[in-house]
Amino acid sequence: MKKILEVKNLSFDYENFNLKNINLTIEKGKFIGIIGPNGSGKSTTLKLVTKLLKPKSGKILLFGKNLENCTRTYIASKISFVRQEFNPVFEFKVKDIIELGALHRKKSFFTSIENQQKIKNCLDMVELSGYEDRYFSTLSGGEQRRVLIARSLYQETPIIIVDELAAHLDISHAVQIVEILKKLTKKGKSILSAFHNINIASKYCDYIYALKDGQILFEGAPKDVITIENIKKLYNKDFHIINHPKYNYPIVTV
Repeated sequence: MKKILEVKNLSFDYENFNLKNINLTIEKGKFIGIIGPNGSGKSTTLKLVTKLLKPKSGKILLFGKNLENCTRTYIASKISFVRQEFNPVFEFKVKDIIELGALHRKKSFFTSIENQQKIKNCLDMVELSGYEDRYFSTLSGGEQRRVLIARSLYQETPIIIVDELAAHLDISHAVQIVEILKKLTKKGKSILSAFHNINIASKYCDYIYALKDGQILFEGAPKDVITIENIKKLYNKDFHIINHPKYNYPIVTV
């Protein structure tokens, strides 16, 4: 399987937090999850692989190129990043927010009829049909989140990175979004997402990295990572693990 993003021995220091020797690989067509308690380094890792933060040491290769030497335009053509928080300074309509995600390929100030249809299609996919002319600031947190997912779809990159996929979403829309992303892996796109919801990660991810205190404690297929012993070490609490009766993936219960 082709490796399209490789993180090698990555370290990062910030005040009282250290990320230590992170090694992570994304292959074409795979759904990769990162789990771990708050403050474990999930968001920091995602910001490093999108060049929003600079590592202390280590290397990140994006399609074989050293990320440190890649231009913002090149990165935007390969990675779309959905952050947990997005607070634009100015008032933007939904269609403008979405189109801002593809400035790297925009050749004209005006939106073509073809691109207008693409925007509508992306909004349809996240169940926000007819929202093109709504102002982003007037939407609920969950609706804003879905707009940002739509923007990542519109960006048409081979890699989509999501910082906490289910943030601001009710369980119905969280599952809807993750199923959309899972379908995209069947078309060759690669997904990397941080998860608070371990059970969603367990069902949909091909491979999971478990972080704690800035280090990867465990990695592997969901059935190998999500075990009673591993989850206790990760969260310092006893949980029960059962297998889903229909789909046979591990579920964490209290």
